[in-house]
Amino acid sequence: MRSILCPADNAKTLDDRVETALALARATDGHVTFQIATPFAQMALWEPFGGAALSAVAINEVRAEDEQLAATLNQRLGRQDVPFDVTVVDDGRVEGLAAASRFADVIVVSLDDPALEEVTLEVRCPVLALPRGVPMLAFDAPVVVAWDGGYESANALRASLPLLHLAPAVHLLTVREKSDDFPASEAASYLSRHGIHADVHEVEPNGTIAFTIEQAVLRLGAGLVVMGLFGKSRLRELLLGGVSRSMLDRAQVPLLLAH
Repeated sequence: MRSILCPADNAKTLDDRVETALALARATDGHVTFQIATPFAQMALWEPFGGAALSAVAINEVRAEDEQLAATLNQRLGRQDVPFDVTVVDDGRVEGLAAASRFADVIVVSLDDPALEEVTLEVRCPVLALPRGVPMLAFDAPVVVAWDGGYESANALRASLPLLHLAPAVHLLTVREKSDDFPASEAASYLSRHGIHADVHEVEPNGTIAFTIEQAVLRLGAGLVVMGLFGKSRLRELLLGGVSRSMLDRAQVPLLLAH
């Protein structure tokens, strides 16, 4: 994961993202791109009252804020031992990250980012989502891979290989819910071909599947959960609830997500 992409804004969670992105770059000898995205064209197009003059004033104010944030980041990060760049793009958050993700190995975001789900569904690289107050990944902690045999789980597993190589222990966790055509033992065999030994855990559900995963994460002392996002219909999960929805709402450790 040597090409790391991180959205930058004035949210309180920015420090968590910055510190995690820098720590990940140090661990993988990587480069971080901090992207500031504001859809200036849309702001001008959708200005409901006041016409072009008011739109220009609003755009100039926001542009000045973006440029100030970029200058602050450049000054702050210039003292770090990590190669980086700061870009300002005329795009919405999702569109900007999706475009830049073509040459990114991972995107570092916050779990409470309103655009998190859209970003994960739109991009083709994994998304590392951080709970508030978690300043960086615990590289010395085990990793839990939540395995259900689906395409999303497989995508997340493959995307996580660089982090799994760094982890002191890897646990493949399956919650017994239905017959699985692609059991965790096959995922363990795949990891072994990459020089990664994984312990397989097949557990009975204790309440919801998400709660069962949470309890296993606590028991194993994991610092990261790798999981596929929205293996079922996203609309179904939004309406009826589901593992993805519960994990996004309740996770206390970082999640590496893929769709």
